[in-house]
Amino acid sequence: MPATGSKTYRPLNLSIRLRADGFSFFVCDAQAASLVRGEHFKLEEGTTLAERLTRELARTEYNNRQIEQVFVLVGGPVTHVPLEEFRRDEAATMYNFVVSTPEGVKQHVGYNILPQLEVVELFAIADDVEEAIIRFHPTARLFAANAMVLERLCTGNNSSSADISTELYAYQPSDNQLTIVACRNDKKVTTLQMANTYDIAGADDAVYFILSVWQMFNMIQTTDGITLLGQKSELMNEILKRLKEYVIHVHHLLPNDFFPNMPLAREREVPLDLMALLLNRL
Repeated sequence: MPATGSKTYRPLNLSIRLRADGFSFFVCDAQAASLVRGEHFKLEEGTTLAERLTRELARTEYNNRQIEQVFVLVGGPVTHVPLEEFRRDEAATMYNFVVSTPEGVKQHVGYNILPQLEVVELFAIADDVEEAIIRFHPTARLFAANAMVLERLCTGNNSSSADISTELYAYQPSDNQLTIVACRNDKKVTTLQMANTYDIAGADDAVYFILSVWQMFNMIQTTDGITLLGQKSELMNEILKRLKEYVIHVHHLLPNDFFPNMPLAREREVPLDLMALLLNRL
């Protein structure tokens, strides 16, 4: 529980992670970059996401003076625009041209500029959900769920020594999803080729999607590779084993290696996208 009126007062950050099936709260110590508490909420029948958020955000654990910063990770469809072609007043038009909006849903299109990759990632959040958050935390900052992961993956994590190579990264934003990111490295200049999230039921689906992307980019065995990111698990071990039957350079990188100096990386319940966000913000 947050301490009040204590000499041991420490500022906290609240991260709200929105997913299709619910949301999670993570409270972190801003100075130690460590997890204080994490809680997950499933959607309830007859209750909207905005209503459930309002109820939970009203609790003192998530609405108190000790919480100085609030970050919101928005899961859902995204699209990318080259930085040089992006116009802020056209963000909604650009997003809606690529992503169809569910009928009757009013939403706000947000964006994150990824300077290292020279792209802008566009995402959307329902108006009532955003209003529920702003009601309690007016200065909350919104991010596409994988925005900071992309920056981290595509800058300085290439496992190949070749001047020109392509690297695939795969990680699970949730138990039944797999995000695949392709980055091309050309003489130390990295460009984002694609980033997409797929629904999976197990290792069969994961291997199929990864190898499909491998073939789509005509990747080369001698120079290109695949890196799996995440905690050790039966599923991750099976994916790794089966990929090695087809690809020479396959690696498994643990969060603690991906973020070597971050205590949060040792917390199994903290997702990779939140680690990447906090690494850039703490």
